[in-house]
Amino acid sequence: MNKSEKKNMKIKYKSILVIGLAAVSLTASAQKDSTIIRQVMLERDYVPTMQSASKINTQPNIYTPDIRAKEIKFVSTTPQVTLQHNKLGASESGDIKTDVAFDRKRGYLIFGAGTYGNIEGALGYRLVNGERDRLDFFGTYTATDGTVDYIDGDRYAQKEAKAKYANLGLNLNYQHTFDPSVLSFGASFYNTSYNYYGNSFIPVESSISYPFDMDTKQGVNVFKIGMGLKSSDKNLGDIMYEGNVSYNYFTSKYAISKDDDGVKGGIINADINLYTEFGADQQVGIKGMVMNQSFSRKPDYLEDAHHGYTNITGTPYIKFQGENWNADLGVNLSALFDVKTAFAISPNVKASVRVNEVNTFYAEVGGGVNDNTFLDILQENRYVNPSTRIEYSKTYYDAKIGFRSGVVNGFEFDIFAGYKHTRRDHLYAYSYFSDGWGNVGSPVYANISTGHVGGLLKTNLIPYTDLSARITGYFYDTKYHDPYVEVVDTEALPQAEAWGRPTFAAELNADVKPVNNLLLSLNYMYAGGRKALHTSAGATAWEVAEMKDVNELNFRTEYKITDWVSVNARLNNLLFQKYELQYGYTLQGFNFLGGVAFRF
Repeated sequence: MNKSEKKNMKIKYKSILVIGLAAVSLTASAQKDSTIIRQVMLERDYVPTMQSASKINTQPNIYTPDIRAKEIKFVSTTPQVTLQHNKLGASESGDIKTDVAFDRKRGYLIFGAGTYGNIEGALGYRLVNGERDRLDFFGTYTATDGTVDYIDGDRYAQKEAKAKYANLGLNLNYQHTFDPSVLSFGASFYNTSYNYYGNSFIPVESSISYPFDMDTKQGVNVFKIGMGLKSSDKNLGDIMYEGNVSYNYFTSKYAISKDDDGVKGGIINADINLYTEFGADQQVGIKGMVMNQSFSRKPDYLEDAHHGYTNITGTPYIKFQGENWNADLGVNLSALFDVKTAFAISPNVKASVRVNEVNTFYAEVGGGVNDNTFLDILQENRYVNPSTRIEYSKTYYDAKIGFRSGVVNGFEFDIFAGYKHTRRDHLYAYSYFSDGWGNVGSPVYANISTGHVGGLLKTNLIPYTDLSARITGYFYDTKYHDPYVEVVDTEALPQAEAWGRPTFAAELNADVKPVNNLLLSLNYMYAGGRKALHTSAGATAWEVAEMKDVNELNFRTEYKITDWVSVNARLNNLLFQKYELQYGYTLQGFNFLGGVAFRF
């Protein structure tokens, strides 16, 4: 076969691939009103469940230079370091995400300490930095061991508690570049320990003594190995590929008390993306994903909750790009193997139109399945009932529209709105166990419709200052839903509410750089309208409580002494506020932390 015949054959195969994938994408997109859909979680928008913190600084987090959150996100516990912040298993195809952001330095060391026994540390070094090979090691550590005062503590027999927490992450990642591909391997270890220090709400006048355990630390270990393969830029014009596979082995020390062994199990993740350019302004491809979670050790209490779960998803898509517009048409096709087998179809559609180069209208419609694995929930709320498993939920639709403009140089704004509906979403009701932990969150399942509207603005018109502000209002429609394994009897609950979720949130960030080596940062956050569902020790019925608003102001400064050393200091919770993100777990009041960073 000569070169001309080979070229014609390649074009023929590409055309068949394009036609087939486009047909599937367009057909399934027309079915976007299906009630069984799958959400692609790569670009999942903020859902106000008080999770994945990057801004609330009432506890220390590892400082990452020049990385800012795109939107308001809350921490679920104290302190706010999460698995994501610790780069747990950051091995992905061709991108091991360990670039040292310190000029040409290959290593860094960060250490900080402050009040409440707060400690933070980070160490990273690029051991090999060749043209084709990279080998990186990095680790992080944070800890706290301080006493916090409960909100309205005078009402309860116990007014304060010692909040203990420690978090260690170690990672080793390797990458090699071939001519056609980039290969990466990674391994990591993550350990976290914490006590269930939440308020048990025993009335001060009560003569009953409950043997709650607030001293014993829960312990969780996660070992991960992974590899990835990605086509290099030299493959442009051919079919491109990107794939990853990983295995997480996790163990928890305790179940509902220290007398019961916790869960043990594993999570397998595999994904692949095949795509090709078709013409000058089109791309067609298909993504595939397999996730399996299984348990090798189950607690006696609620043992039936820890059944295996598998999600297999395929996503064919086609992308178009014009001179001032672009559109992505795709569909997610999922098979879910849980207590019952189910199939899911969801649209994955995005579009935007640019007007006069500086104005953009955009819209998207998505939806799908949230897996809620053991590691997902550990990030979201570590004080959840450790003897149960949170079930997956299905988002029927998640629609967003917006308009952003940069009509004035140095000033941008974004106005947005959205509405979504999730079936069997999970909320938390807080209760105690008389022979175990004094306050844990148990899942309450509900069908929840969430609407939001808001705005975002950014400007650098003020000299030496970058300023951004965001406000968002939320409204909900909530109806309880029966789960596969019942933990909380919804018939005994009061009216359905979106427990723990705010009705209004706001954030303000200002970075001031008066001189080259000095950075001053101010962050303010507010979230209000939250309600909690709980039982008090000795109570016979569920109670509804108004949660105190998040109202926090933080200040940070960093000074670069030389090109290899800098110092920083943080004043957190300058308004001396008391509030919780998980009900009963009061966060620290005003606290100070100072540190030093070395580059080498």
